[in-house]
Amino acid sequence: MGWLKEIFSGPSTVDRGLDLIEKGASGIEKFWYTDEEKAEARKSWWKEVFLPLEKALAPQGAIRSVTRRILANGFCKTYLFLFIAAFGVYPVEPKWSAMAIELIKILTLPVSGIILFFFGSYGYGEYIKKKKDGESKQ
Repeated sequence: MGWLKEIFSGPSTVDRGLDLIEKGASGIEKFWYTDEEKAEARKSWWKEVFLPLEKALAPQGAIRSVTRRILANGFCKTYLFLFIAAFGVYPVEPKWSAMAIELIKILTLPVSGIILFFFGSYGYGEYIKKKKDGESKQ
């Protein structure tokens, strides 16, 4: 029973207990942010992370542009392969050819959109750039 008396009687034990409660409360408080803290975090993220990243990725040679072109090339090559396969398989198995042609019909609109969006926007940008360069030389 001496140890119970020692735990509950000393002022240092009470202080340690209060310190523990205070540390626990401050730790729990860190899980929730006030509206001001959230706004400050968004502002610093925008300035320190997003804007520098956007500046780095803005030119056409950026990673996202290269990735888009790789994906567009993949879709176009697959679409072209379906054309070749549909006509190449026809003498051997007309049903397979018909299935490939149905796939081509389904994929025509999305692949056309990909071609216009990925290659068309780049080509149009290059055309405008050359046109401006030509006008500035005159």
